[in-house]
Amino acid sequence: MAGNYRFAMDQKDILRTLITTVGSFSQDRLINKDQRIQHKEQCAERLAAEDGSSDKDMEVRYSDQAVLANLDWGIEALEEAINTSNMETKHARLDHAEKMLQVCAMLTCDQKTAGVPNSYLSAWAHLNLSYLWKLRNNVHNSVLHVLEMFIVDPFFSRIDFAPELWKQLFLPHMNSIVGWYSEARHRLMMEVIPDSSDLSFTADLDQFFNESLVFSMRPDQLEKLKKLEQIYGESLDENTRLFAKYYKDCINSDSTATKKLMAPMLPIAEPPMTPLHEVSRSIPDYVKFGPILPKSAGFSPVFKSKHGKKEGNNRISATSSANSHDTDESAAWDPQDGIAEENEDVYDYEPKDASIDSEDKSNDDQSSKGVKMTKDKEIEPTMQPKKLVIRTRSPSIYSPVDSPKTSSSKNSSPKPDMNSKKEAKSILRLLSCRVTEASDPASPCRSHDRSISSEDTDGEVVEMHKSCRKNRGRNRSMSYDNVNIQALENSPRNETDEGSNSCVSLALSEKLTPQSRAPKDFVCPITGQIFNDPVTLETGQTYELKAIKEWLNRGNTTCPITRKPLSSGALPKTNYVLKRLITSWKEQHPDLAQELSYSETPRNSFGSPSGKEIVLVSPSTRASNFSKGVTDDYVSQRGKRFTRPVVATSPTSVISQAAVETIINGLKPFVSCLCTSNSLQECEAAVLAIARLWKDSKGDVAVHSYLSKPTIVNGFVEILSASLDREVLRTSIYILSELIFIDESVGETLTSVDSDFDCLAALLKNGLAEAAVLIYQLKPVFAQISSHDLVPSLVQIILHKNEESGELLSVMEPKDAALGMLEQILMAGDETSRSYNALTVISAKGIPSLVKGLDRVEARRPIISILLCCMRIDKSCRSLIANGIEISYVLELFHAGNDSIRGICVDFLFELVQLNRRTLGNQILQTIRTEGAFSTMHTFLVYLQMAPMEHQPAIATLLLQLDLLVEPQKMSIYREEAIEALIEGLRQKDFPNQQMIVLDALQSLPGRFTSSGESCIEAWLLKVAGFDQPYNALMKADWSQKHDKDLIERMEEEEKAACSWEKRVAFVLCNHEKGSVFKALEECFKSNSLKMAKSCLVIATWLTYMLSTLPDTGVREAARESLLDEFINVLQSSKNLEEKMLAALALKTFINDPAALEELGKYAKCIYKTLRKLKRNSAVATDILKALMNLPSVNATELWSCTEVLELDSSTNGEVLCMLHLKGCLISSHSDGTIKVWDARKRGLRLDQEVHEHMKAVTCLYVPSSGDRLYSGSLDKTIRVWALKPEEIHCIQVHDVKEAVHELTANSKFACFISQGNGVKVYNWAGIPKHVNFNKHVKCLAMTGDKVFCGCSGYNIQELDLCSSTLSTFHSGTRKLLGKQTVNSLNINDDLLYTGGSAVDGTAGKVFSRSSKAVMGSFSTGLDIQRIAVNNDFIFTATKCGVIEVWLRERISRVGSVKMGSKGHVKITCLVSDMDGGMLYAGSSDGKIQAWTLD
Repeated sequence: MAGNYRFAMDQKDILRTLITTVGSFSQDRLINKDQRIQHKEQCAERLAAEDGSSDKDMEVRYSDQAVLANLDWGIEALEEAINTSNMETKHARLDHAEKMLQVCAMLTCDQKTAGVPNSYLSAWAHLNLSYLWKLRNNVHNSVLHVLEMFIVDPFFSRIDFAPELWKQLFLPHMNSIVGWYSEARHRLMMEVIPDSSDLSFTADLDQFFNESLVFSMRPDQLEKLKKLEQIYGESLDENTRLFAKYYKDCINSDSTATKKLMAPMLPIAEPPMTPLHEVSRSIPDYVKFGPILPKSAGFSPVFKSKHGKKEGNNRISATSSANSHDTDESAAWDPQDGIAEENEDVYDYEPKDASIDSEDKSNDDQSSKGVKMTKDKEIEPTMQPKKLVIRTRSPSIYSPVDSPKTSSSKNSSPKPDMNSKKEAKSILRLLSCRVTEASDPASPCRSHDRSISSEDTDGEVVEMHKSCRKNRGRNRSMSYDNVNIQALENSPRNETDEGSNSCVSLALSEKLTPQSRAPKDFVCPITGQIFNDPVTLETGQTYELKAIKEWLNRGNTTCPITRKPLSSGALPKTNYVLKRLITSWKEQHPDLAQELSYSETPRNSFGSPSGKEIVLVSPSTRASNFSKGVTDDYVSQRGKRFTRPVVATSPTSVISQAAVETIINGLKPFVSCLCTSNSLQECEAAVLAIARLWKDSKGDVAVHSYLSKPTIVNGFVEILSASLDREVLRTSIYILSELIFIDESVGETLTSVDSDFDCLAALLKNGLAEAAVLIYQLKPVFAQISSHDLVPSLVQIILHKNEESGELLSVMEPKDAALGMLEQILMAGDETSRSYNALTVISAKGIPSLVKGLDRVEARRPIISILLCCMRIDKSCRSLIANGIEISYVLELFHAGNDSIRGICVDFLFELVQLNRRTLGNQILQTIRTEGAFSTMHTFLVYLQMAPMEHQPAIATLLLQLDLLVEPQKMSIYREEAIEALIEGLRQKDFPNQQMIVLDALQSLPGRFTSSGESCIEAWLLKVAGFDQPYNALMKADWSQKHDKDLIERMEEEEKAACSWEKRVAFVLCNHEKGSVFKALEECFKSNSLKMAKSCLVIATWLTYMLSTLPDTGVREAARESLLDEFINVLQSSKNLEEKMLAALALKTFINDPAALEELGKYAKCIYKTLRKLKRNSAVATDILKALMNLPSVNATELWSCTEVLELDSSTNGEVLCMLHLKGCLISSHSDGTIKVWDARKRGLRLDQEVHEHMKAVTCLYVPSSGDRLYSGSLDKTIRVWALKPEEIHCIQVHDVKEAVHELTANSKFACFISQGNGVKVYNWAGIPKHVNFNKHVKCLAMTGDKVFCGCSGYNIQELDLCSSTLSTFHSGTRKLLGKQTVNSLNINDDLLYTGGSAVDGTAGKVFSRSSKAVMGSFSTGLDIQRIAVNNDFIFTATKCGVIEVWLRERISRVGSVKMGSKGHVKITCLVSDMDGGMLYAGSSDGKIQAWTLD
């Protein structure tokens, strides 16, 4: 590309050059792992520098963290893809990396993320996407991403990301610009450099351009130089972007045509002014293509000028060496102030407040060259005082959900936090608390709480905010996040508190003189304090013993200042010579030594005794966790409250020592009265007086120390127990609260005696709200609080507005203290106590007030925790909360909090959306999705990727539901990540609790809930299977109001919404990665936990059932392969009826799939018996049996078996002529006129009743379809009507029909019977008989409705309509020459008519359709059929010789036979089976009843 570029190149040549150059560049980067790591660390340090140099101590929004996290994860995934040799893993990691990097690549370039320009992040993402497409062998896309990188951010692309590529592709086009810059810079330098007339144009000016030269420049020359650098850089950026777009147009133009096309017109890089010299062949070394930016310099110098914001002075790059790329040795200069910004490696070690006294000796030689000038200028009176920022770490503050492992109840001073050298990996993720820590592990001062850092990269030094205290106004609001330092720095200051808790007590406007501070050799460079125990290392540097010990203990092996390695880990002995010199100096300057010791001692405004924060003791230290609902990693509270630095008693303090002594002397008589007087009135007056004096002391340490004596504290407690004056009680609590606030050890006096706590609890229960504050400060354990039943009182404090306490401002609001304690109570204790306390809050109607209180930022965390606990205990309060809550408050808490707070918010939202009204649930989800100024879904996605394992199911479920609010798209990263997280959770075999959490989350997805908030998905599935008792029981409360027409319409609308939602959820779950959820559920089925197996069965059944309602996308096969065996195993082995029915419902889905049905047929023999038993409860089992019986591969003979269970001898009553099975009873009639009622509910028969009202043999029994009457016919010419009662019958009517009755059917209007002769007799119950004669002998009858079917001789079947008394032929038999052909038995079941009689041509009976009269099948047997019995599964036919043949009802094929056990050949007189097909009974002519169980 460096050739004759001014002429249009052939398009193919351009493409070939681009592909070759970029491909070579990408290939080199992919091969060189060290280069990639170094580049990532360089970019990460630039991000970290921007974070540390921010001029605002503001918190990074969580959405900004999300973007940075995506970039980090994308680069990590790309690195894993590069390093793996497994192609499947490589493709998976590349896909994941592309998803993550695209998030940053699509950022809006004119905005910022966490203070970092989006253009930088986008360009970095495009660079990595270029590597990604190179790995995929798609060089075309790789080139496009590289060009997009140069378009998005040309500046950092040419100095950070791909400088060598820029030189190849773009620099040859910039010769005119470089020539102009060289000429302009040369002219400017010629004006400054002495004796420069003999220098040539190409002379290397860097050897003359040093620090002293900059200081010798006039202001107008500096301004010209700054302007030149700015214009030059902008010109390079503008033309780089121009040519990148040109190359991109070349690639995107049509290159597939056969005709040779020319690329778009080549642009020309025009300089701002026409140069006299154009550099065409070589570029002088001193020509820079951008400002010299150290890799840790951040972005301010570039983007302030780029966007036209002059917040500080633009950096003018200059170096002291000819090598322009040696960024580590470069110095950044402020041309107006003339102050050199020290290199990061040197500046970090400066212990002084505003000077450079701790430099290495090697730097002393350079002091005359400019570094010394920095000192001189800093102490000039005319020098404008700069701002110094003190970066402090807040003390660990924890709340009821804080981990005691990471917190301390006493934080008198924060501990240094140094990064170990072991931490070699650069981390991109920015923390939400923008507290600057050392990115360089070798920097001791950065790890110290008073480390000084520049405000920005322009070299401007920032003013250190003095620690301050408000005179009496104290921030009384509670906050439960991390300490917000910016709030402290912006708080009102007391103008007389210059020396209080400041790292630099010297007035910054004063002139610093050698007499105003200790010699630099007497001060430790690490601690910044005068040596107490100095030791000198082998490098010649001296440090405080404790400081250097800690430095070495952190893993460092070098000298902190010189960076030289230390050969020995052992420390030398104390430098006694230096120690004696220091002692001598202190004796000579006692006042100065005392003042400097005070002012130079690092103090933290939070670390002083009065700077502590009230901390509620974590219940996790004394009680069990919140039913595993809240993690042990607890949240720290924001230090916005209780931050009040102590008033020091130094000479600059407001209160002099004399004034303090005056106050203490004034207190003594009142304290004496309080402790010794027997007059309650005097003591009460003393309390009020003490409060006034305490207020006047402004919390002085000496006054506090005096009042903190145990005897005085006990005096206040006695007042609390004796006084009835509410003002005195409030004042006593105020004083005690103030004392404990400053020093927590004062509280030990109160907690040492149980009666003291009992007194405070009694005051609280009597309505003294301020007592809650003092109890809160004492950090009582759960057992103490629970023993006093304080929950109702705490709820009342929350419900009612606090009374005004006058001028006494409590350290916190009673309502805030009540919230804190209530949270502790609800989160501690066992399940029973939590349930009781939560129900107490609900019954006291505390939910609406809690929801309303979310408008206060500081109260949101405890309120959300309390509401979450209430929802878990009583799920019915979800609707109450959902109807009143402002979702934005929860989302704001989520974005502002740390991981533990986010976990609580996620659990809260997860519970909240589980509503029985689908429409309301969707409204809540829509609010969550759209609320806020940033993408909630994207934030949830990032949190899902970094959340603890136990929080992932809830956030994944939420994310999936948010994505499903719209019609499912083909591709959604939110949906894919959410489902993948759920499936991954199911695969965690080593974490069964996690699997259960995921299963519970999946059960919530269908959205089937009762009004009480309980999940009813299992009951709903059972209802679908035909077993609706559980569902009806759950929904009884909802249906009790169904008389309301509007409610019915609303419920119908909700059901439609629920069905639509269910289909969406099931569709995306089933179709994710070709049904991978089924494989994960298969693994869960194998768990030893019965609870897990049951939950897994419910989810698997629901998904499988939903497959039958969804379009077939090819995943049914995956479901069959994974779950078919599991469902069959449940059907076989489970003893629970509901589990069997769920499995049967799932199996029914497979019968519509031929392949699945064939596979199911292999298990037919195993499940046949179970399915037959389930038929009595569900029609689903019937459908499965029908499908199985129709399979050619299923051998019906193998499916049937029977076992004889009993044989009863009733021969004393003669033959058994007829039997009926009805509702667990067997009724038999005998030839001696006896009717017996047997209990047949068990396998045996137990005689319940025996009646003998007929005079002769009872030939027939009949029960109509209504089942309310029993009719019996006898040879005594009567028909009796019996009332059916449990375990007995009672005769209510006797009808004399004048003829013997041989066969009988009846209904409520007529009785039809067979007597002597042809035809049948019809008898109405009014007593009028009617003979219907059709010249055929009738052998048997069967009735359905008003139709009677008559089996006649000649194998003829007549149909008689009782209403119209008309007769028609249903079937005409074939007359044979030999033998009699007679229909011996008829049986009607459903729409089928079963007939049996004489065997003709190998057929002894037929099956007809009653509606069409068509023959549906025949009984192929050579034996005459005497009796027929039919149940739901089988047909039984009895022959003359005592053999009973068994036929499969579905196929009408013979499957087996049984024989009565009587000796010889007996005639089977009657045959009956229960409809469920469990038992078969037969009666014989020898008076015996035999029974078989059918398996």
